[in-house]
Amino acid sequence: MLINNPTALAIHECQCLWPDVPLQCVVSLGTGRFETAGRSSVSYTSLKTKLTNVISSATDTEEVHTMLDALLPPNTYFRFNPYMSEDVALDESREEKLLQMQTEGLQYLERNQEKLQRAVGELTRDKRTVQRLSEWLRLRALMYESFYRI
Repeated sequence: MLINNPTALAIHECQCLWPDVPLQCVVSLGTGRFETAGRSSVSYTSLKTKLTNVISSATDTEEVHTMLDALLPPNTYFRFNPYMSEDVALDESREEKLLQMQTEGLQYLERNQEKLQRAVGELTRDKRTVQRLSEWLRLRALMYESFYRI
């Protein structure tokens, strides 16, 4: 409810569950974004404007993307979030709007074919040697514990 792009939270949860397993691939799927006209050079100082800016900053999905893109190793993190020609509500149900969104999404994927192929390559790649060894050792430790409890 409070996090519009929960990718960083998901990465944190993975690291808590599997602390010794390095991230192999993270895919973040957005619902689309719409760029509004930029602000004028007028200084915004009202309390309402400041509160709106704080809420906007806290719910900005692209700020999370920018941070993760800078922090994670290359070819580990992939964000797919197409630009939309208009701001469409998440509960939109009109067929013409849904078709427009689908068309814009497909056009986005066509323009980002290389990035999509890199993500597919990472998702279908065998686990890294370190990850396989870590899982093997963890399995052996569990078997050892089970054997000696009997």
